[in-house]
Amino acid sequence: MEIPAARLAAGVMANPPALLTRSRGAADLRFKLREGATDFDRLYQSGCLRVLMPASEPGFSPDAIVMNTSGGLTGGDEISLDCHWQSGTSAALCSQAAEKIYRSTGADVQISNRLNVRDGANAEWLPQETIIFDRARMRRSFEVDVAHGARFLAVESLVFGRTAMGEEVTSGFVRDCWRIRIAGVLVYADAFQISGAIATKLDRAAIGGFARAFGTILLVAENLSALIDDLRATFAAALGRAAVSQWNGILAARFLAPDGEVLKHDIALALNVIRAGRPLPRAWRC
Repeated sequence: MEIPAARLAAGVMANPPALLTRSRGAADLRFKLREGATDFDRLYQSGCLRVLMPASEPGFSPDAIVMNTSGGLTGGDEISLDCHWQSGTSAALCSQAAEKIYRSTGADVQISNRLNVRDGANAEWLPQETIIFDRARMRRSFEVDVAHGARFLAVESLVFGRTAMGEEVTSGFVRDCWRIRIAGVLVYADAFQISGAIATKLDRAAIGGFARAFGTILLVAENLSALIDDLRATFAAALGRAAVSQWNGILAARFLAPDGEVLKHDIALALNVIRAGRPLPRAWRC
């Protein structure tokens, strides 16, 4: 029997969750040494997450590219990623493009990342920015365990609206939690949360000082103090605000910027110093 259009529309409005398909994605990958080069040891992927390892540039470690084939996330979507760098491996884990968190009807986007870096490994977590749209809701967590003698570099950045398109995030919810352990000992715990009138809060001097984008670089490595002066000198060319400090065996650099382009410029300045002039992953240069 044919259902009248008016009745069908009324049913959609009354029961929207039953008609919506939520994005689910998971990836589990491990890097190992094969004939002196880093390669995949295990790769499991399901749902909207895919991982590729393009041919690396001569003389450089490989870049693994994570792709979200759903094109963005909204309320109720869930993705998780587990990555393990075995002893002696060297690889960067990047994203194909900026992740987009769209408006939610009430539920939260759930993102979970768990990283494990063994002794002698050189691990880099270098995704592009996460763009938060108006009325978006996101909960994201990072659990990282780094062995003694390993090197771990991480970049994370949040952009609240695309200012070039006149977008403003007037309301929403974002909670971003980091935990880093060195040999099982918790050395870094950070939880950022903002909700309600986000744009108004970001305008406050104690929170954002009118910034609409901010980022963090974290580095676990040896001889961190040698980088501090070089980074502070580099920040003289920053277009936004940037600062760096060191404690508990971790170097942390923080960035505030009026938009995503300025933020990316300033983060690239710091990465050029930390990565000793090695070019950024190709995904960043596209």
